[in-house]
Amino acid sequence: MNQARDNRMTTGQKRVLNLGSGERTIEGAVNVDYYAAQADVRHDLDAYPYPFEDGAFDEIHAWNVIEHLENVIAAMQEIHRIGSDGCLVHIRVPHFRSACLYEDLTHRHGFAWRSFDIFVEEGSVYGDYTRCRYEIVSRRFTPYLVPALYRLLSRMPSLTDNLLSKYIPMASIEFVLRVRKAPHAAAAGQDVSRNG
Repeated sequence: MNQARDNRMTTGQKRVLNLGSGERTIEGAVNVDYYAAQADVRHDLDAYPYPFEDGAFDEIHAWNVIEHLENVIAAMQEIHRIGSDGCLVHIRVPHFRSACLYEDLTHRHGFAWRSFDIFVEEGSVYGDYTRCRYEIVSRRFTPYLVPALYRLLSRMPSLTDNLLSKYIPMASIEFVLRVRKAPHAAAAGQDVSRNG
């Protein structure tokens, strides 16, 4: 990181990380990418740990990157580790019925409305694959052409994922998650994940 970013991170300003920045850099953030022409930090996001301290960021962006990674659970555990308690995590991923999921041969995963529910206490997806916890602040289907239609689809997500998405073109799902850390684990500096 350059000196200006180092100073910003120690003066109390919001610490922002942009993972897999590509051509979508964020001014004032630490932009991380392995392949992009410009990046503040070059790092392969499938290589753990990421080169940041525990709790280093207050806001993390991961737009159009999670679907490229080999192990989504490991990536989410690492994002949890480097996010501060309460850190907002902005994620955009392709819907599992999106044509763009298959157009890019580097995409490894498609996502549904409940894909990140395994990371929340009140989640409805079975399986206890990780102990790192998030709160889902918001989620929405992104529109192709008619925003009002996709706002309506976002109000009936199970019907949309299970039936309507067969007939209506889907693009992406945007999630905003909030990092939740166990007080005893954060205080002790312990890894709160079982798998990483």
